[in-house]
Amino acid sequence: MRESAVQKNRGPALANKVIVIDPSSEEYEREIVYDIAQRIEGRLLALGASVFLTRGAQNNPSESERISFTNESGADLLISLHVDHHKNASARGVATFFYGSDQHGVHSIVGERFASLVQREICARTDFLNCRTHAKTWDSLRLTKAPAVRVDLGYATNASDIERLARPDFRDTLAESFIIAIQRLYLAAEDDAKTGTLRISDLRNAGIRR
Repeated sequence: MRESAVQKNRGPALANKVIVIDPSSEEYEREIVYDIAQRIEGRLLALGASVFLTRGAQNNPSESERISFTNESGADLLISLHVDHHKNASARGVATFFYGSDQHGVHSIVGERFASLVQREICARTDFLNCRTHAKTWDSLRLTKAPAVRVDLGYATNASDIERLARPDFRDTLAESFIIAIQRLYLAAEDDAKTGTLRISDLRNAGIRR
């Protein structure tokens, strides 16, 4: 409940939000997720948000360093970007993860909602297979003070997913999906819109940039 109250108190504009984007450094995905992170960053900056990336193009901080960086930044949200891999080359699709444990009866209310919004926006705007939203207790989700979401953007071991991710227009669509999901997280229920219908230009025209 406290998470939800803090979220509502920040208001709908993105200009006072601090967003941390954490692109993975694994060799098979580092270029893809870093490029998508930069596309998200540019769009958020244009809407007045403060944005921090946990790494640059070449460095590779540890998980604990990324968590500390996020907590010290005063982040409102953490978005961790990955591309999955699997021994079965037919494994494909997008999945999102938030902090939660059914065994212990705890979960991040805001994290779960944001993960669901990201999942729904991406699946509405792309032909990625919907691998749904899941609760996990990974350190990157559990130890981060801000609501945190991990997004697995397809599989590096699947030819069709990699073909999608190689296209600049597809990466742009993914970036816009993230922006709309972030904005919808902060909108009041009466101001929300149907999944897949909002555009970044709508946010500017509505005057909720600041």
